[in-house]
Amino acid sequence: MGYLDDLKRQADAARAQQTTSTSSIERNTMLADGACTAALRYFGTLAQQLNVLQPVSKTTWRLDKRHLLANMKLSDFRADSRMKKLRGTDVYDHVVLRCTAKSGKRVSLAKDFPPDAEKLEGRLRQAGIVFDAEQVRNPDTGRFVETRYGFTPDIGISARLTPDHDRGWVNFRVSNLDGFETVTLDLPAIEIGGTRLDELARWFTGEGNAFLQGVQNLRRTEV
Repeated sequence: MGYLDDLKRQADAARAQQTTSTSSIERNTMLADGACTAALRYFGTLAQQLNVLQPVSKTTWRLDKRHLLANMKLSDFRADSRMKKLRGTDVYDHVVLRCTAKSGKRVSLAKDFPPDAEKLEGRLRQAGIVFDAEQVRNPDTGRFVETRYGFTPDIGISARLTPDHDRGWVNFRVSNLDGFETVTLDLPAIEIGGTRLDELARWFTGEGNAFLQGVQNLRRTEV
């Protein structure tokens, strides 16, 4: 076999590999986008039902050791999505289901230890709560006394799906559903259907669920 023949053989092998790789990526892209389409349809219907039912959450959110938020009504359910361009084609950037746990009351509290104030502010920002903060100082010495906070603790809750089109997987990012925390995980796109989404719906409504069973790269980050 001559050198040119050897180069042709190598080129044919490379072309075959590229074709296989391209076909695999196209298939994974279709699976990832199909999962997002299924989730968006499911979330849209789920939001309609839960906005009527407005279930009371079974979660307790801890602002600190003394201030707990419980029996919060879940409302304002809404489904949304965003698109992007990938290799010249419109695909999903993400799909999200949001709601709000509403307290209906104004809360006032004070922190005289800066690390405690930082932790509280982190939890409020995690939940999307707008707050007023006023530093109080001794009028005679000017020394710091405490920081006083005022806010209405309406907590933003969300489940966001972000597709990995090349791999055919979907990343979930669930925020504030079990407290002031973020839960991230990965699932194959092929698993995103009615059965798995039913478990997520049960999680939202506080029912026993198996949503986290069999997931990959599970991580919980508490604020």
